[in-house]
Amino acid sequence: MKQIYYTAGFWMVLVVLMLSCTKTNGDAYKRYLEKGELTYPGRVDTVIVQPGHNRILLSVVLGNDPLVTRLNVYWNNSQDSMEVPVKRTTGIDTINVMVPGLNEGNYNFVLYTYDNAGNRSVVVNAFGVAYGQNYTSSLVNRSLRSVEQSADGNQIQLNWGEPASGELGIEVQYTNAAGATQQLTVLPTETTTTIPDYKERSELTYRSKYLPDSTAFEYFYPKADTITLPAFERQLPKSGFSILELPTDVKEGGYNWLMPFLWDENYDPPGFATESRIPCWFTIDCGSAAALSRFKVWQANDRLYNLESVKTFELYGSNAPAADGSWASWTKIGAYTSLKPSGLPPGQNTQEDIDYAKAGEVFTVPEATASFQYYRFRLLSNWGNGKFMTMEEVTFYTRDR
Repeated sequence: MKQIYYTAGFWMVLVVLMLSCTKTNGDAYKRYLEKGELTYPGRVDTVIVQPGHNRILLSVVLGNDPLVTRLNVYWNNSQDSMEVPVKRTTGIDTINVMVPGLNEGNYNFVLYTYDNAGNRSVVVNAFGVAYGQNYTSSLVNRSLRSVEQSADGNQIQLNWGEPASGELGIEVQYTNAAGATQQLTVLPTETTTTIPDYKERSELTYRSKYLPDSTAFEYFYPKADTITLPAFERQLPKSGFSILELPTDVKEGGYNWLMPFLWDENYDPPGFATESRIPCWFTIDCGSAAALSRFKVWQANDRLYNLESVKTFELYGSNAPAADGSWASWTKIGAYTSLKPSGLPPGQNTQEDIDYAKAGEVFTVPEATASFQYYRFRLLSNWGNGKFMTMEEVTFYTRDR
């Protein structure tokens, strides 16, 4: 009797539970139907994240849902966002979204699409990096080793050092002879750049360019460097040089070291050697009058700072040399002493000494020096107390056009 009672009680409890569950599920289903079926617009298909300078460019490829009308982008844990209208076409649409004003660092972007009814798509995440001052402060400009003018003074040659790792070129800006701003790009493989015309004493700026990675959409630069281009200056054409042999001038010493070798553009021996006479002098006819701005002298490289290489001398100019070879018709331009960077005694040269001498030693000329056709060197002493004098090459420069 007791067993029957327990069995009946069990089935009564089970029926009550079933009725309760059926009622609850039915209410939930009705509420779901009251709201209608959920609609999800087509989500973003692809997001390409391209880093920039304190900004990031998102190239968003949409899916094929024609009902998508806008795109929302969130970042910084949804504290910042952008809403972008979408106008669909018949093809695959790509929307470029520039996210500006970012601090340097990593970013997670959350993207949703919406339709006109406000329905939202499934989320799409994209990750990227914004670069800024920390990155740009690590960048350097390629070194500009030297600036050289062409022989006629109308062109400039820029001689570059080696590019830093990752450099993609150099952007150069300058002013041409007509006063117009010009820009050019130097490739990483280029070591020299020729500027065909330029405004003298104008500024030239240059900066190297980099990409932090291959997906970046813009270049990054260190602070630009600026130089001032030189004033116009040209070489006196050596094709017009000749010997003016005056009665008191020194003769060639022989051994095939001849005076015309002073202007043959050959910087290896033989050069010019005088007969055994110190002091002595000789005269060059430049073919036409010009006011010197400076001049260069090369020593014979088989006796640098030694033996008969000229150490001290004077330079004079004239337009009507006295036929008797006297000094009455000559104007002194300057007195000069050859410099040895190391200061070591003759026979002991450092690499700096050698490089300096082989580049040609530059000697200045006072401003407003008159124009002369004839120039006379008066040689006073040499480096090794030799009994005669030697010089390898001479080049004159002028600002006359």
